Amino acid sequence: MSFGNPWGLLGLLSIPTILAIHFYHRRFPPLQIAGLHLWSSEQQVRTPGRRRDRLPITPSLLLELLAASLLSFILSDPQIEDQSQATHLVVVLDNSASMSSNLDGATSLKNMATQLLAQRATELDRGSVITLITTGHRPEMLAGPAIPWEDALVGLNDWNPQSPRHEFQPAWDLGAQLAGETGQLLFLTDHLHPKTVPIPASMETDHIPPKAVPIPASMEIVSVGRKLSNVAISAARWTFDATSGEGNLFLRVRNHGKTTAQVTLTATTDTQAVFQESNITLQAGQEIPFETNIPGGLGKLSLELHSSGDGLDVDNSIVLIEPKVRMLTVAVTFPKDDLALNAIQKVLKNLPDIQLGKPEIAHLVIGPADQPPTERRDLWWLGVGPLSRSESEIKKSKDVAGPFLLDKRHPLLDGVVLGGVVWGGIQPIQQEVSPLISVGKTPLLARLKNTLATSYLLNIDLARTNLTESPDWPILLSNLCELRRESLPGLRRWNYRLNEDIRFRVAEPATEAIEENESDLTLVHNGNSRPLAQTSIVEIPPLNEPGVYQVKQGENVVGEFAVNFFDSEESDISGLLPGIHQPDTPLQSQTTGIDQIYSWLIMLGILIILVTLLADWRVLKPTPISSPIGRKSSL
Repeated sequence: MSFGNPWGLLGLLSIPTILAIHFYHRRFPPLQIAGLHLWSSEQQVRTPGRRRDRLPITPSLLLELLAASLLSFILSDPQIEDQSQATHLVVVLDNSASMSSNLDGATSLKNMATQLLAQRATELDRGSVITLITTGHRPEMLAGPAIPWEDALVGLNDWNPQSPRHEFQPAWDLGAQLAGETGQLLFLTDHLHPKTVPIPASMETDHIPPKAVPIPASMEIVSVGRKLSNVAISAARWTFDATSGEGNLFLRVRNHGKTTAQVTLTATTDTQAVFQESNITLQAGQEIPFETNIPGGLGKLSLELHSSGDGLDVDNSIVLIEPKVRMLTVAVTFPKDDLALNAIQKVLKNLPDIQLGKPEIAHLVIGPADQPPTERRDLWWLGVGPLSRSESEIKKSKDVAGPFLLDKRHPLLDGVVLGGVVWGGIQPIQQEVSPLISVGKTPLLARLKNTLATSYLLNIDLARTNLTESPDWPILLSNLCELRRESLPGLRRWNYRLNEDIRFRVAEPATEAIEENESDLTLVHNGNSRPLAQTSIVEIPPLNEPGVYQVKQGENVVGEFAVNFFDSEESDISGLLPGIHQPDTPLQSQTTGIDQIYSWLIMLGILIILVTLLADWRVLKPTPISSPIGRKSSL
């Protein structure tokens, strides 16, 4: 046994002090009284004075001694020897996909790291605790904090490293905070860092390479990496043409190994085989494209890459979801003899996935600027001038050739330059607007304020401008249509990379009389679901596990998308090596030193208590009193 605060044992000095006080009880002064016979047996009571007397063994004395012993024992902070050596081991696990690399089909780098950690855990003293942290886009607590190894092993069994390349520093910082000054910090990885010495070269750690990455001084790094070959699907894209009803599949396959690889590529659905490409020869470091047309209506496509001696599986298989057609309905409400009608319809015919419809069901309405839009929250409207069609106002309108001021921050103006454009038919705008294109203080293209619909106003007379003959006209209308398409409810894309943001809109309930649980959004993957915050734009944080995900609103499926692993840098496992780096600063002892300020304060408190007890005994000593009447008594 050891003591965390040995100064606390000075409290045992109170024991002899208590005994001394009981040895020398106070003596009452002699009193002369009359009628001693009236006191009966009390006339011979002996009261100890300042001379030593026999120690009275009383319950009060025993309790006082016991209290003093316990208080001193508590102040000394007793520690059982095994417990005083207990350690808090904080382990940061590299969650990169390369940690799942296979050595011989049965052993992986992950298993090697797990076995090494298990060995470290068995070497810890009894009472030690462990915290497991995984690296990633955001560090996550895999087990802990500060739990026994048996409990941490449950979380470790669920560890499945599949993340693309990322920074390790956030996880290191979190581990260093949890370890503090007395804990141990260990980083298990398969990458050699600037301060990690390769094991094959030397087991000594005297030679440290120049520091390039800031590493916590108290962190030990152990790399379990091995040089391996790998063939990977580095990119994939699936597009669909609504006109032809066919899809186009584009892939890139890369050999990250040092030798030539023979590759087989297969594509299947749940019910049929789509195609198979065998005997694809890839030279060392070579990357080749693959493109083919596939029929529509497949729904979901699984692609597998097979190569002998491949060290990593996560980049050999992907799942793609067939893109959905997001048809946009546009209504053009100009009269048939209006020049704007032909100029607008000519552009719309060349834009993909656009259909003309009635204003009541249209997503976007393009019409005369002097006819306000219907107040619908789900409607977009573009009003094209003249703003007023009276002859007097048309005569007052102006034509300008610039310079034009464009708000390039707005996506509606992406690619718009207005070079050589003469803007004709400009009239004063009476409504409150936010200008996007202006000349001087006059807005030419603006968004209307205080309207329920999303409304834009084009202050122009198409009969007096060459805008419709410039490249900016189709670009402007195309941008408007794509912005409206992106605002439609439902997924915008169906295939993503790991750690990529996912955003989409959800249609508002048709009626407010709907149960709350029937409108809740959830994200479902592999049978597990988690809630999503339902706002105007739903944002799903970057996902770190590949597979197919479903978005549900109550029991209804809003959409389905796939997340795949595409990271050429992480797929290159040909340079992995084992290595070790010892911490720069040694582990501090967990035993509290006697020079701490709290120890001195405790010692001072004990001294004050002893002085107070002695002073109390001295002050309360009585003064002898005598009486002229009666006999002396020992009372």
